[in-house]
This record gives sequence, structure tokens and C-alpha cells, in this order.
Amino acid sequence: MRAQLGLLSIALPLIPYIVVFMYGDPAARVTSLAFMGLSLITGVLGMLRGNPLIEPLITVVFMSLILALSSGYLVYVTHVYVLYVNPMGLTTLGYSIGFVELAVVASMMLRMYNRLYSELVSKGYSEEEVKGELSEYVKHMLMMSSVAFVASILVYLAFSLTTVSLLDPITALLKEPSSLTTAIPYLLGLLTSLRNNTAFGFNSLNSLTPSA
Repeated sequence: MRAQLGLLSIALPLIPYIVVFMYGDPAARVTSLAFMGLSLITGVLGMLRGNPLIEPLITVVFMSLILALSSGYLVYVTHVYVLYVNPMGLTTLGYSIGFVELAVVASMMLRMYNRLYSELVSKGYSEEEVKGELSEYVKHMLMMSSVAFVASILVYLAFSLTTVSLLDPITALLKEPSSLTTAIPYLLGLLTSLRNNTAFGFNSLNSLTPSA
């Protein structure tokens, strides 16, 4: 399971770079490739040093830069696209923030897996039993995170298909496609699932018995 978590932690943050490369102008593509290379290097080094969270953070910085320079008030005021990404690309980029959040979850699960594995084995628990219990816990948390991600997309689509006149002004603002629009409901669901299910994993770990 550690290998799968490591692969998810490195691969998922690369999706926004691919989106920008597909839908952006030459300047946006070069920027995407530069950040992708930096992200890959930091992701591999982070895995070796036990801190895989660095790569998703770099991806978030990249996405913020793209959104600031290709849309929003800066472009509206200056009438200049520093990095152009077409509207379809910006919408897809907004959805891709969910994959970055899943990468954060995978990175956190990997750090937890390594820490608990070392501690439990050092206290005399069976290695195979520890691996089995930790793997089940990680699978459960990844499943809940994926469900929260899909639910957030469905909520966003429901808002997008609803007539503006039926919504109050605050809710109507959510109709503007952006990464934050997609991320907010997903993050709320993710935090709820993490809070409600953390006890599940540790309760299952409590069932472990030290090896003789």
C-alpha cells in the first residue's frame, strides 16, 4: 500500500499541468512544463525524505498563478492576458483542484502509514498484521475522500444548472467557474469524512495483538 500511496502522491498533482498544457498558449505551456519538472523533482525528493506534501503545495501555487494571470480582475483591468488559457481549460483546471486535494490526502496517509508502522513493529506487533490493518484503514479513507470529491462535483453541477433567479445572491456567486468553487464543497466533505472516520482506523488498530 505504501507504493500505491507514493504513486498517487506524485501522479495526481501533475493533472493541472497537463490541463494547462492542453488548453494554454505557448507561454502557458512553457510555464506548465517548468512547474511540472519542479513538481516532479520535489515530489521524488519529498518521498525520499518522508515529506511528500511539498509537491501538491507547488501545484496549488502554480494553479493560483495561472488563474491570476489568465482570468479574474487583473485581466479585466489591464485587458492583457499574461498567460492565456481558454475558458474550457479554466473550467477543467477548476475541477482538477480535487485531484490535488486527493494527493494531499494520499500524502498524509503515507506519512501516517510510515509512522504507525514503525511504532507498532518496534513494540512487538506482527509486521503482516500491522500492514493488513493499516492498508484497510488507508483504503477506507481514500474511498471516503473520493466519494467526497465526486459529491462536490455533483453539487457544483447542480448549482450550474439552476436558474440564477431561483438562488439568493450569495449562492449565485458559486455559478462562476473557479477552482475555489469546486474546492469548497469538496473540502467540507473531506474534513467531515476525516473527522468521522479517524476513529475507525485507530479502533481497528487497537485490535492488533503483539506477536509473541
